[in-house]
Amino acid sequence: MILRFPGTRGEIEESNQYHRYHSSLVVQSKKANILIDFGTKHNPALEDEINYFNALLITHAHPDHYIWTKKEMAIGIPVFLTKDTLAYSKRSPKNVKIIEEGIKFKIMDLDIIAYKVIHSLRCPAVCYKVMGSKSIVYAPDLIDTEEDKAKVFKDIDVLIADGSSLYTNMVRRKDGKIFGHTRVKTIINWCKKYSIPKLIVTHCGKQIVSMEKEKLAGKILEYSQEAVDVEIAVDGLCRKI
Repeated sequence: MILRFPGTRGEIEESNQYHRYHSSLVVQSKKANILIDFGTKHNPALEDEINYFNALLITHAHPDHYIWTKKEMAIGIPVFLTKDTLAYSKRSPKNVKIIEEGIKFKIMDLDIIAYKVIHSLRCPAVCYKVMGSKSIVYAPDLIDTEEDKAKVFKDIDVLIADGSSLYTNMVRRKDGKIFGHTRVKTIINWCKKYSIPKLIVTHCGKQIVSMEKEKLAGKILEYSQEAVDVEIAVDGLCRKI
């Protein structure tokens, strides 16, 4: 399985040469070639290759993940998303495939399950567990999973998760409900607890984008204690797992 990151930037004003485009992920297996998320500030190279993917999967309808929140975009490939995501925006893709959270579906040789995550009060989101020769979970925006993490993270080789905050608390509360983002420090602890050997951090926020590389590497080492292989994704990163 090959993982490629056309973009790794969250919905922030800050950017640099390593984090210019909104976060998305390409997953390639022996038979399948899928894209997860397609935001308004996507890598322009995706427009040339978009119709060569077997499918596009959407985590939620915030504009840095779902271009149709802001404008029309005509593409020919099927777009997999939940009813909640489709209902959030007045615009929508033409070739829609509605999925149900917790129900496995198949794209070529990949088995995929969408799990609900806690992130936004108005814009429900999911993470995707993609299972082929290896298994990954892609969760670019979350505080936590609604399903038991022991189930969601069972037998995965790589967790690809939210880099909006390195260590600052970005969890907010309204009317007794929480929303926002968890910290990378917390996600590393999840990896330790659930025996996930590798974490790739994407959807990078201000702390990561603005921090000097040496200081960032030091923070990651402090949190991981080398018990987890942690990598900060950059635009264009490609990894074979």
